Amino acid sequence: MRDILDDPTDDEGDYPSPGSGSSASANHQGFIFSFSSTILSLRNFHPPPNQILTYWEVYKENVDPLVKILHKPTTEGTLREAAKDLDHISKPLEVMMFSIYFAAVTSLSDEECINMTGIEKESALKKYRFGFEQAMARAGFLNTTELVVLQSFTIFLICVRRNDMTRSVWMLTGLLIRLAQSLGLQRDGEQFGISPFETDMRRRLWWQIVHLDLRASEDHGSEPTILEQSFDTRFPLNIQDEDIDPSMKEPPPEHEGATEMTFDLIRYSVSTTARRLNYVPPGPGRCRNKSEMFTLEHKERVIEELNQHIENKYLKHCDMSVPIHWVAGTVLRLVLAKMWLIVHHPLQREDPDKRGLSEETKNRLFRTSVEVIQWSNLLEKEQSTRKWGWLFRTYVQWHAVAFVLSQLCIRSKGPEVDQAWKVIDEIFGDLGGPISPQRRGMLWKPLRNLMNRARAVRARELEKQKAFPLDGTL
Repeated sequence: MRDILDDPTDDEGDYPSPGSGSSASANHQGFIFSFSSTILSLRNFHPPPNQILTYWEVYKENVDPLVKILHKPTTEGTLREAAKDLDHISKPLEVMMFSIYFAAVTSLSDEECINMTGIEKESALKKYRFGFEQAMARAGFLNTTELVVLQSFTIFLICVRRNDMTRSVWMLTGLLIRLAQSLGLQRDGEQFGISPFETDMRRRLWWQIVHLDLRASEDHGSEPTILEQSFDTRFPLNIQDEDIDPSMKEPPPEHEGATEMTFDLIRYSVSTTARRLNYVPPGPGRCRNKSEMFTLEHKERVIEELNQHIENKYLKHCDMSVPIHWVAGTVLRLVLAKMWLIVHHPLQREDPDKRGLSEETKNRLFRTSVEVIQWSNLLEKEQSTRKWGWLFRTYVQWHAVAFVLSQLCIRSKGPEVDQAWKVIDEIFGDLGGPISPQRRGMLWKPLRNLMNRARAVRARELEKQKAFPLDGTL
């Protein structure tokens, strides 16, 4: 992808680098060093006690179905008790509460936020982000052994990417990984006699971190930090929240069909395969040699086997009239297409003979890339799933967008080109969308430059058509 995006003639002075003084997140970095505020209590930063459960209901509806970290029955009981006396809650619990507030507001539209909280969304996000960061510092998160603090940190980082995709979020993800390793989340709890409930909560958390690492790394053109060989934590159980509780001595049996965990389990299966196919540790060794043995045909077969596995284990039990099931099926189609694209046009293309891609392959890649962008856009804006659009908006399809733009620099006309421009104009024209003029970061600037070159080609073609119309209206 860097081969597509990089241009040595680019003027690097146009846009500040991520993490520079102009970054929107520059005022949110002091808490990393356990900055001690003079505020002795965060009581005034909580919503009114009678609204706390309203935030929780929004979280359950808009966040939990896609980000299964918390156990709803136990969390709800804890929040009900906490709301009765906010002056005497534990510091780790306060961290969790602010992560729930922040996540709930992130998932709301501007209008919904004003109706629910009485304040504008931007102000609410700033308020609860500050509260979360201060709560983390007060909880001594750098030395914490509390699982709830890491659960809250993960929820926060997943949600903050919706509005802040600067390098600081990527860096904080690295810190989260180290904190998770300090609690041993990379080792499966079943091997160490940990209770079934805690084992499953640890699995849920670890796999959310693994997936976040993959997404954050992709946003910054880097390889994931977590290697598959570095952990043995199994997938969470395919169960409903009510199937498990802290008192259980034996794990509950897994469901055969769809559950609350199905969407995340599909994501974990897909990301595991994507990691194996697309990322190779640098330097010589067994991992690199094994990857180089994978032929194109083998990789295509792996993708098809993944499709069949997920179809037989999960999707055939799903009812596509249920929104979350439809989302799961659409995400699978999108990611499989994206994997096919990356397999045929890898991030770091090794082509010593400089033969390049055949025209047939380029055409198929072009159509596939447009489809990937369309599906991604559909997930965000479909009426029945719009409440989850906040998460899908963080899923920038870098590879597909870069490939389409690179082809639009050389393809100037035809129905497929017109369709591609319709899709590209939609995602670039949405000022609140994942790709917009005000975005900043490692990949934003080269992508904008590529867009400018493609638009110049498009403008010349439109001028030509105007001067020499095909309908003979000169």
